[in-house]
Amino acid sequence: MTAIPSPLTGFTDSRTAQPKPQRRLNGFPITRGIGIPFLASAAVAAGTAIVSAIGIVQGSELYGTDPPLILVSAGGDLANLIITLPALIGVMWFAGRGSLAGLLMWPGALFYTLYVYAVYLVGAPTGMMLFAYATLVVLSATSLVVSLASIDTERVRSQLARTPIRFVGGALVIIAVAAYAGLIATAVSEFGSSGAESGFRPQWVIDCALGTPPLLIGGFLAWLRRPLGYATVGGLLFVSGLGGLAFAAAAMLQGLLYYGPIEWSVVGVHLIISAISFGLMVWFFAGRPRVADSGNLPSVRPFSLHRRSASGSNPPNE
Repeated sequence: MTAIPSPLTGFTDSRTAQPKPQRRLNGFPITRGIGIPFLASAAVAAGTAIVSAIGIVQGSELYGTDPPLILVSAGGDLANLIITLPALIGVMWFAGRGSLAGLLMWPGALFYTLYVYAVYLVGAPTGMMLFAYATLVVLSATSLVVSLASIDTERVRSQLARTPIRFVGGALVIIAVAAYAGLIATAVSEFGSSGAESGFRPQWVIDCALGTPPLLIGGFLAWLRRPLGYATVGGLLFVSGLGGLAFAAAAMLQGLLYYGPIEWSVVGVHLIISAISFGLMVWFFAGRPRVADSGNLPSVRPFSLHRRSASGSNPPNE
């Protein structure tokens, strides 16, 4: 029985070596073991669970009975607990089992946690939780960088060469342009409003400066068929779908928790965006070959930068 490398750690394990997994793992597009990004992401998941639980328990004491931002509310915390957290854990689990889709959606889940807690950081009332939000932003950003750095973008492009990359990339650009159009319209409508600072500006700033630019840039790179575009477009579609779903859930849950009004038109728009994004993502990944490229892939231990040789053997002294 031949030993095969694990995508999670980079170590070989003869007990789990089977012919079918070997074909998948040999073509897994990583440049090193993903142990470090996995541990960092686990810290993000734990922090999300703790912060969300505190927000749900404290509720109106923390945010007030009528919070100005949908995402920064007890409903937002509940949405993070039942949607964002399982999404992050799910893609981590699939990536650890050698799923290409899971690997590429993983940075998307991390980017959404970075985005949503950036909104908390600038929009939540000042208090001790500010330190928790700042920590989650830093952890999410760090995990995002190390997870992206572990992806072999050239090999991803070779494995996804038959996917509708230009159409999906163009659609992502359209979504980003539509988002910017909505942001501009919202800003114009809020000019001169006394509640603009607390109820509009924090969310608008994060959407404009953090949430939307990666969709535009990633979609354009995908349309150009660049390796980074192939590696990020699936995760960006996941971000768009997850963000729309989580926002709609937060709006509905906040209304149900505190018997407040629910803006069903806003909920509907976000659910439509979510459905379109998830549909494009599924179509994109469905276009790839069922069996990954069986070429040899260098793999390393999670806490080492030494590459394996092309034959898969360990370098000296490792």
